[in-house]
Amino acid sequence: MLFPFLKNNFLSIDVGFRNIKVVEVAVNRSNEVFIKNFGIASTPLNCIKNGVIKNVDAVSSEISRIIRENNMKVKKSKIVMSGTSIISRVFIVDKVKEKDIDTVVKEAIVKNMPINLEEHKIDYKVLQELKENGEDKLKVFVTAVRKNIINSYIDVLFELGLKPISVDIPANSTAKFFNRDIKVNIDNVKYVNPNKNLNKDAFAVIDFGSETTIINILRNRILEFNKVILTGSSNLDEAVAKVLNKSIIDSERLKKMYGIIPPPAYESNEEHLRVYKALKEMVDKLINQIYMCLTFYEARCYGVKVGKIFIIGGGSLLKGLSEYMEQTLQIPVYPVGLLDIDGIGINKNLNSEKLNFLVNAVGITL
Repeated sequence: MLFPFLKNNFLSIDVGFRNIKVVEVAVNRSNEVFIKNFGIASTPLNCIKNGVIKNVDAVSSEISRIIRENNMKVKKSKIVMSGTSIISRVFIVDKVKEKDIDTVVKEAIVKNMPINLEEHKIDYKVLQELKENGEDKLKVFVTAVRKNIINSYIDVLFELGLKPISVDIPANSTAKFFNRDIKVNIDNVKYVNPNKNLNKDAFAVIDFGSETTIINILRNRILEFNKVILTGSSNLDEAVAKVLNKSIIDSERLKKMYGIIPPPAYESNEEHLRVYKALKEMVDKLINQIYMCLTFYEARCYGVKVGKIFIIGGGSLLKGLSEYMEQTLQIPVYPVGLLDIDGIGINKNLNSEKLNFLVNAVGITL
C-alpha cells in the first residue's frame, strides 16, 4: 500500500505515432508504482515527423483533453519521445591515461556516427572494461538525440502549463522496468532445444508498436543494444487490407480475430487462410530483422546469445506471435504485461485491458 506522505505524483506522457498515452502515477520511496488513472487517445494526424512534434498546439490540445476528461490534477510531468529519432551505438574505445573518458567518447562519435555534435544531446555509459590484444579498452553505449526534438516535447509540457521533470527515450523506460523481477512462467518453453548455447544473463525486450518495433538487449540487466525497426502493427493491417481489398478498420479486426495461426486442415476458410498468409509474410520479414539485430549484437557488440525474449506493447497481443517467434528464433519468448512486472499496482476501477499500451509511459516514472 502507498501512503500519501511517502509518494511522488507524476503525469507521465507517451506521444506515439498512433496514440497518446497519459498516466497519473504515484511512486513511493521503495520505487513501487501505483497507477491512479490513465487516458489514451489518437495522435492528431501528421503531427509527428521523424520524431519531432511538428504541431505542438494540436498535440497539446489532445493531451489537455485527456487530462481534463480523466480529472488529472498533477503538474509534475515526464514525457517519453518517439523512438524513430534516437541513434544509439556501442563502441570499443581505447582506455587512455592521458585523456578523460569524455574526450575519448567524443572522438569515437565524430569518427563513427554521422551526426553534428552541436545539434545533438549525447549520453553515454561505460558498459565494461576489457582487454584486446593486451591493450585496455572500454565498451561504451552511446545515445544521441537532436536537441530540437527534445525541445519540441518540452514545448508541449510548457504549453500545457505542466512542470517538466524529464524527457526520456523508450529504451531507458524499458531498461528501468526490466531491472525488476518479471512474473512470468519461465518453464513454459515448448519449441526450443534445451541444449542451445543461450546466455541466461542476457535477454531481449521487444516493443511491438503501431509504427515501429524497438529491440532492446540487456545483459546483467544493463542496456547494451537498442535498435528501432520501422515496421509496426499498422503495417500488418495494411498488408491484410491490400490482399483482401478491405478497409484498414476491417483489416485490423480480421488481424485480431485470426492472428498468425494457420486455419485447421479440416476447416475450409479462405478468408482465414488469406489473412494468415498476409500476416505471415510481414511477420517473417520482421522476425528476420530481429534475428539480424541479435546476431549483430553478438558479433559486433561483444555480446552473447540472448537467453530469452520478452515481448511488450500493443502489437505483442497478436494471436500466436510468441509461439511463432519462439519456433523461428529458437529462443524462449514470453509476453509481458504491465502487471507482470514487480512493484506495479493499479486502481481497481480502471480498465486493465489497455495496460499493455502503457509500459513506456509508466517506465519513465521510475
